[in-house]
Amino acid sequence: MRILRQTGLTLTVELDALTVTMLSDGETRMPADCLRAPDGSALGADPVAGELRLPVRAFLVRGPGGALLIDAGAAGAWRPGLGRLPEALAEAGVGAGEVTAIALTHPHVDHVAGLVDAEGGAAFPNAARVFVAVEDLMAVRADPRLLPILSLLVPLEQGDGPLPGVTAIGAPGHTAGHMAYLVEGRLMIWGDLVHNVAVQFPRPEIGWSHDDDPASARASRLALMEQAVEAGWLVAGAHLPDPGIGRIERQGRGYAFHPVTRA
Repeated sequence: MRILRQTGLTLTVELDALTVTMLSDGETRMPADCLRAPDGSALGADPVAGELRLPVRAFLVRGPGGALLIDAGAAGAWRPGLGRLPEALAEAGVGAGEVTAIALTHPHVDHVAGLVDAEGGAAFPNAARVFVAVEDLMAVRADPRLLPILSLLVPLEQGDGPLPGVTAIGAPGHTAGHMAYLVEGRLMIWGDLVHNVAVQFPRPEIGWSHDDDPASARASRLALMEQAVEAGWLVAGAHLPDPGIGRIERQGRGYAFHPVTRA
């Protein structure tokens, strides 16, 4: 892995024939009680103003087979501080028309609202396909915001490849069809497997209040964290701290996250 370029809202790394660009959609804050113990109880307040910092990120994978955008940010449809994906694309030197396909980790608003522009049209006009896990198709079809892209939907299952060099990995629990994507067998883009690094890496049993199935989400988190360590994969996540890509290692009874740096 080699870091090619870093700006305020982006980081681009090279992985064999593909590059991956982290695109920041901004940062917002969530109530501290979003973090939940296995019994469903809230953990209590965060040291910073009783709230949790929540960065939101998308990722662009580019190679000879095209340009695959993984998730699309919140646009102006969710919480304050978000909607900066177009700015991040501009910093990366990428036009919206260069995106040839889109793959969703899951259909929550901070991952799908950016599929539609301010005028109500498709934000990525040359994206011919939008890949969605079979289990999450109904949720996408039921979202009235997403009407402009419904004709582009392609069902996705574990093992499918939305772009040569990219493989879908099932990570259910946050939603029924929550997906991760393994790039070149070296970098796993894992969507919402983790929402708060400070808590969920040392204590991966801790869940999130918006998990549809907390037990399945916990099982996916534990399994994929351990798989990443065993395989030596880099990991990237929608809510990991800057720059959104790093390495994971065992630490005590849990894990630790180490962001990549140019040094």
